[in-house]
Amino acid sequence: MNTYYLPDDLLGNSAPRPDEVVIRYYNSDQDSVKNRIVLNQNMINLLVSGKKTIIYPDATAVVNAGELVVLSTGNVLTSELLAGTDQFTSILFYFSNEVFSRFLIKYEHLLKQNTPKAHKQPFLIFRQNSFIKHFIASLQTMLGSGGTLPAEIRLLRIEELLLYLFQSDPERFHAIEILTRDKQQLQIKKVVESQIGQPTTVDDLAFLCHMSTSTFKRKFSKIYNTSPQKWLLSRRLELAADLLKSFDESPSGIYMKVGYQNHSSFSEAFRNYFGSTPSDFQQKHLNVTP
Repeated sequence: MNTYYLPDDLLGNSAPRPDEVVIRYYNSDQDSVKNRIVLNQNMINLLVSGKKTIIYPDATAVVNAGELVVLSTGNVLTSELLAGTDQFTSILFYFSNEVFSRFLIKYEHLLKQNTPKAHKQPFLIFRQNSFIKHFIASLQTMLGSGGTLPAEIRLLRIEELLLYLFQSDPERFHAIEILTRDKQQLQIKKVVESQIGQPTTVDDLAFLCHMSTSTFKRKFSKIYNTSPQKWLLSRRLELAADLLKSFDESPSGIYMKVGYQNHSSFSEAFRNYFGSTPSDFQQKHLNVTP
């Protein structure tokens, strides 16, 4: 019996980036029973035709054509049945906890208006209505036969789908938040993402997260696989580089926007990171002919 690692196997056995959304059109003309699946990311399965059974260690989901299911990461057994049709067809979204956490942060002003307590479960099934069916049809058109979509469009499409699920059923939508599993992790991400452009120290971040500095550093390293100092440095300087690609910004005018308290320390850090001064970097990029 084969074991499939998803979505890694779809990408040539290479793991997707944490901020990457994978969308695939899936089609089969044969039944398959008890496939071993290792879901390395969360998945939304929009089932167009056929019938799917997903077995978790503590729960089983049966998904019929005209439904969609949100699945959390983990090891599952799946069966796919044609169920009286010629084809088993679905559209699959794969997304990390990182993508979902950023979605929750980005749309917090909408989502916090209705936050009932959700029950933990590894899957959540929704019935497809006319909006979802049109959503599927548009994806089928965009994907064509084996086509792929730009990363920006893939991110927009999953945000569109998640926002609609929230709008159509806010109470059930909040059950999806179990996918992030660690609310403290979400809090850390929310704090550090909001402080990129501020002269905030690691001690300050730990305080804002209600943790000791040592605890914050340990938890931060588990989430981002680097130290808070290195992460803040790279994110601030990458933000500075993006700002410098505009005619509207000057090197002497952006250092405070990226969390530096003086221009000289910003210039030195930028030169060490990118190999050129902020002024030279800006000239190089602004002189490039489109």
